[in-house]
Amino acid sequence: MIRPGARVHPVLVVTTLTLAACRAASPALVSLTGAIGHTVSVGVGDEIRITLQTVGPGEYSNPPAVSSPAVRFLDVSLVAPYVPAGPTQRFRFRADERGQAVITFRHSGIDPTVEDTVIVR
Repeated sequence: MIRPGARVHPVLVVTTLTLAACRAASPALVSLTGAIGHTVSVGVGDEIRITLQTVGPGEYSNPPAVSSPAVRFLDVSLVAPYVPAGPTQRFRFRADERGQAVITFRHSGIDPTVEDTVIVR
């Protein structure tokens, strides 16, 4: 706490404000794993990674369906460890604007359809 009438060094004020702005402005990374429906709240600019494991033949469709421009699909990749059950896929998204988006992953084999909801604040 600063005493009333005390002088505060301008460099201290600028440094404190800069650090606070950098912390608030840096995007977060949100990771979800598993083939169950998730609901997650993120900020504009945050990255969302959703990892799905396939069991049996087939894979989740690329690109997945995204219900609104609040969330943008970036890319998909296969991730290690590689297991005999089937591929593990990591889908990346960016929260572009405030709103809500439902991301739907359809499978080419027998695995269930997965729907995740992203609320961008």
